Amino acid sequence: RPEWWRHHDHGFGGWHYWNRFNDFDYGYWWGAPAWPALTNWFAWPTPVVWNQPYYYDYGPGGNVVYENNYVYVNGERVASADEFAESAAALATVPPPPSEEVVAQAEWMPLGTFALSSGENDTEPRRVIQLAVDREGIISGTLYDVETDEAQAIQGQVDKETQRVAFRVGESEDIVFETGLYNLTQEEAPVLMHFGTEWTENYLLVRLDEPQEQGAGTAQE
Repeated sequence: RPEWWRHHDHGFGGWHYWNRFNDFDYGYWWGAPAWPALTNWFAWPTPVVWNQPYYYDYGPGGNVVYENNYVYVNGERVASADEFAESAAALATVPPPPSEEVVAQAEWMPLGTFALSSGENDTEPRRVIQLAVDREGIISGTLYDVETDEAQAIQGQVDKETQRVAFRVGESEDIVFETGLYNLTQEEAPVLMHFGTEWTENYLLVRLDEPQEQGAGTAQE
């Protein structure tokens, strides 16, 4: 809601879109991007042409599978389990911005607001994630725990070659989420959570609609 951010102050890390809230109605951050809009959004120094989107589906029946301590993507062995977790952690580690002026000039596209579900029996997820991406592929956002009323910053980035997305939550050094950029344009997005190199868990992001009772046209405070 428009007043939510005023009552849930939390650290945003180096990159954030907090400074942009006064420029957009709060409902803007609930938006769902179309894939063609994302392909034209980024301003990387070396242009990247994505001929098709990559969808990441983790676990049995998916295209990202762990077998005998190796990870296979679309049937091809890409890394050991440890190497795969380490690469996600590296992708989620974002260099700090050179100055606050650079942060203030960043432009952000909303990826949407999602409930984070741990499985089919998790019918009322307690955690909500809001995500956005800037033109350099930096991921920013917030994880909110409904039960504790606590919010934590999200920070990560997009791999421009593989379309893989990885991000960290709060101050944790070990917990890293990964999914695909195309996944985040869909109504449901499979997510893999890494707990260091020790183990992984499968989650699902379920897109939420903007609360209708709040209406539109109210400026973000």
